[in-house]
Amino acid sequence: MSLALLPVSRQLLIRTLLWALIGAIYAPLFLVLEALLAPALGAFALAVAGAGAGAIGAAYYSARQVALAASLIGALATLFVLIPFHDQAEFWQAALLCGGLGLATGLLVEFPSRCTANVPAKALVGGLAGAVSGALLSALALAGLGVSPLVAVAFLVSVNGVIYVASVRSVVNAAGGLPRRWCPLAEGVVIGLVAIIVGGSVWAFASTLSGYDRSGLFLQVIERTSTDLPFAVAAGLAAGSVTGILLELFDFAWVDDL
Repeated sequence: MSLALLPVSRQLLIRTLLWALIGAIYAPLFLVLEALLAPALGAFALAVAGAGAGAIGAAYYSARQVALAASLIGALATLFVLIPFHDQAEFWQAALLCGGLGLATGLLVEFPSRCTANVPAKALVGGLAGAVSGALLSALALAGLGVSPLVAVAFLVSVNGVIYVASVRSVVNAAGGLPRRWCPLAEGVVIGLVAIIVGGSVWAFASTLSGYDRSGLFLQVIERTSTDLPFAVAAGLAAGSVTGILLELFDFAWVDDL
């Protein structure tokens, strides 16, 4: 049953909790991506990180069972590389294993077609919405009016969410679903990409504890974002909750049936 058919009070509660979770996922994605890209892109990293976080968040949310499988693959494959081979381990090896296992899983395991039929279109909308929102922050930074990470996350979660919900249905309907024969390949690509992202998170956490990352890249990023990360996640939770409430009160359409 579509969530849009639930009683109004339950819809409001579920939408609030759902968008709070989306905000909590978006916050660390955005902060880490921005920290990775800032040395090369400067203020423009805000727009690119917003696009990346928006696309990843949309893909993860819309992939459903596939995203859960990808999370399990990413965590286990990365631990398999780290634990027995930690002295020689490099992240590209874990990423390659995650991607390969993800692709194989999509090709060999049959998932419900709704899980990924519209993921490319949804990820595109999420990425474009994040790019538009992040571009506004980039413009402020270039004008010397930069905002704190907490305000940036709250702004992006709210604006990105509203743009996404308002536009995703028309884009998905215009693009149409993937032909059935392409579903296994699409599922494999989505699982592989999400598994790499989850694997990167596991690798970053291990880097902070054990210094496994020989290049120090993840360790440096985590160190730069560690102070802001808990507060940014809290800001994402708060902004996501408020966004969910407003979306329901202003009767924005649900998109769980796409």
